[in-house]
Order: sequence, then C-alpha cells, then structure tokens
Amino acid sequence: MSDLTCFYEAQLVLWQDVKQRFDDLQHIKIRSLGKLKAQFNPSRMISTGAKIDRFIIEKRPCFLCAVNRPKEQIVKSFNSHFDILINPFPILPKHFTIPSIRHEPQQIKNNFIEMLLFVEEYAEEIVFYNGPFCGASAPDHLHFQAVPKIMLPVYENWKALAKTSEEVLFREDAKVLYVNDYVCPLIAITGLNINSIVFLFNKIYKELPLPEGNVEPMMNVISWKEKDLFVNLIFPRLKHRPDCYYGKYTEQCLVSPGAIDMGGLIILPRREDFETITPLQATSILKEVTLTSEDVEKVLSQLKK
Repeated sequence: MSDLTCFYEAQLVLWQDVKQRFDDLQHIKIRSLGKLKAQFNPSRMISTGAKIDRFIIEKRPCFLCAVNRPKEQIVKSFNSHFDILINPFPILPKHFTIPSIRHEPQQIKNNFIEMLLFVEEYAEEIVFYNGPFCGASAPDHLHFQAVPKIMLPVYENWKALAKTSEEVLFREDAKVLYVNDYVCPLIAITGLNINSIVFLFNKIYKELPLPEGNVEPMMNVISWKEKDLFVNLIFPRLKHRPDCYYGKYTEQCLVSPGAIDMGGLIILPRREDFETITPLQATSILKEVTLTSEDVEKVLSQLKK
C-alpha cells in the first residue's frame, strides 16, 4: 500500500462526512457517450455553480489556506511548496487537492514542473490543473488535483490517440504532438526529460492567446507518467462555460468544464442533464469551450519558427 493510500484511508477515518461522499461514489451513475462518458454527481453542484467573480472571491475566506481548513482535515506534505489534501467533494475515488502552502494566484507558468514531480513520485495518479477561468473554483490560490489514472477516458484511449498524432517539435527526449483525433483540439508533450518538457511547455504557453484581463492563457493541463514516459495534455481554452450553462428551462445544461471534463468524463450535478445529454451535445460542449482547430494550428506553426 502506497503512502498516499495510507494517508487517504487515515483521513477518511477522521472525517465521516467526507467518507460518506467517497462511499457514495461506489453507486455513482456513469453513461457512455461514445468516446466520452457522463457522470451524475450531485455533490459537485457547489463546484459547477461556483461564482468566481473577483469581488466575490476577495470577500470569502480562502478554503485552501491552512487557517481556514476544516478541523477534521489532515495534511500530507508533498514538498516544501505544496501540501496534499483529500478533496472533500470528490469526482473520483482517491481524489486529492494539492494546494500551495502560500496564498498565491492560480498560475501555471512557473509551477508546471510541480506536476511532473508529483507524477514522478506517485505514478499511479493523474495530476491536473484548471486555469482561473477553466474550472478552478479557487482561482486565488494555486493548486493542482490528482485522481487515479485509470479513471479518465483520455488516458484509456491515449495509445490510440498518440498513434494518429502529428509530431510538431522535438527537443532532447521530448516532443510536442498535435492530437488531431480527439473530440476537441489538444496539444500533447511527451518525453523522458523533465527539463526538456518544461522548455517545450513554456514555448507553447508563450504562443497561446492571452485574453484581455486574464493573467495567463486559458487552459487545462493533465499529466501522468507511464513507466519512464511523461505524458502531458494541454487543452487550450476559448471560454469558461458553454452557452447551454446559461440557457433557460430545457435549453439549459448545467456543465462547467474543467480538466476532468476535457479529459472525457463530463460531470453533471443535475439528473435531468445526465439523462438527456447526447454524445453529439457532449462533444459540441467541449469543442465550444476550446480554441478552434485553426487557432491551435496557428499556435503550433509559431513553435516551428
């Protein structure tokens, strides 16, 4: 049993409300949507409906800061910069949050390496990052999340996706791929060398469009390690939520995509949305919130210069 699993089990003994939420995941409903899946998860309503307006964020206590955490919550140190916590509103079994020990904004540029270091130590996990307007319910506090790698459709289908991907750039045991057979535009960095992967990530980061008023390009990032190979998926985002989120009556589908959704598991807190969503609608939602293929190709063409 890994030390991460030991920590997880120790936490559930001490926090019965959260233990019940994790136990409830055993009975959670999942539907197949072709290459995607949908999960009915009412406990995620708070996250899905989270208001991230700057004024609201500034007024509420930060729930990731140590001083504001529930008394039942215990901590596992990852390194001198990050803690590991159980996520009290889980999407999947063994769902962790990895917050910075400092209260600092959700920005990935100088912190992407931490994702690689995490999966290097915990190879059974997928670690993911939600940008400030891309699924992060605490955009004022730097954090990542982690779940078991076997749970995500994009991971399950990665070998097939990699075979049809286009190699864009290569550098010292690492390369950039354009994944053109996924349901939405996707950039991947694979490699053996952490420094080379970080170098390529920074090049992509520099070329992604920066929306006015944002502190960084909009994106979700998913990383894992398979034997010696690091796999990193970058979902370049165009918008925070799809139009259907704001729809009226039967036109509304309450979905607010984060990295898990972009990775193929659409989280739906309302039963009616779970029961009625179609494969075409799910695919359209992910495409709507992602940069167009044409814009992603422009980003990749800049990398070659």
